[in-house]
Amino acid sequence: MKRSILVLALLAVMATGAFAAGFSLALGGGGLFDWSLIGNGMKGSINYEGLGGNFDASMKNLSVGGFLFFDATYAELDASFAYGMITGKADGTGVWADLGNIVAGLDNSKGTQLQLGFSLLGKFPIGSGSFVFFPLLGADYNLVLSYKSGGETQKNPGDISQIGFLGGVGFDINFSKLFLRTEAMFHLRLPNKILKDAATAMGSSGIYTTDTTFGMGPRVKLGLGYRFGGGSGSSSSSSSRSGRYMLVNTDTLNVRSGPSADNSLVGTLPRGTRVEVLDRSGTWWKIKSGKIQGYVNSSYLKTE
Repeated sequence: MKRSILVLALLAVMATGAFAAGFSLALGGGGLFDWSLIGNGMKGSINYEGLGGNFDASMKNLSVGGFLFFDATYAELDASFAYGMITGKADGTGVWADLGNIVAGLDNSKGTQLQLGFSLLGKFPIGSGSFVFFPLLGADYNLVLSYKSGGETQKNPGDISQIGFLGGVGFDINFSKLFLRTEAMFHLRLPNKILKDAATAMGSSGIYTTDTTFGMGPRVKLGLGYRFGGGSGSSSSSSSRSGRYMLVNTDTLNVRSGPSADNSLVGTLPRGTRVEVLDRSGTWWKIKSGKIQGYVNSSYLKTE
């Protein structure tokens, strides 16, 4: 059931990007920092021959690594590779307090893992020009390639892999086609196979009552990207200025050799001149009118 919901969510995200207006493409990459505050663990109680107690076991995963992203204006697909440092701990009460560590298989353990992550995010750009803000919502899959703890290597590291959900915000700082991207998200990861199997086995014994918990924590990403045509990712820009041809909306419009006021002047156009928009990138758009071709500030253009 949970996997079906995840598949439907991913399809919805892809459909959002596919049918959105103001479509543009971008590629990039950078670094990431991921910290699972709870990670994943178990809570339970032990009752055997009248002697009872409780335990609360958890794992923390501090991961650092890099990521690559593909952006399609309203959707972002990421692939990441990270090194995770794992710490485990269990606390308990009653006569079985110390047994909590053993039951959870943690015993204040430490481990490391290499992980490959994939995430698909829906995003809605807000703003225009050099700064664009966007909310984010999507899902991810964290594939564990190797796991070591106490000098031993996990034989089936894939059993520790997790599916999760992500939500947060991001923003781009645009420099023509290049842009800086920062994202801050919070993830909620479903319990992995090992923990779910352990909880089932313990519960069937009649001595233990256990329940697996979700993994929760923040994720921060910082990257650099390159945009292939289209707008700067702005919903306001794409909705109000989607035509190929536009009109000059100022008495005299300066046309420059590059996307900045510092570039040389190649010509001027009077109010009402019809121009062909060749490329939209940030605030400065590339246009053509007769023999004049260059870059203009898009704020001085209006739809026909």
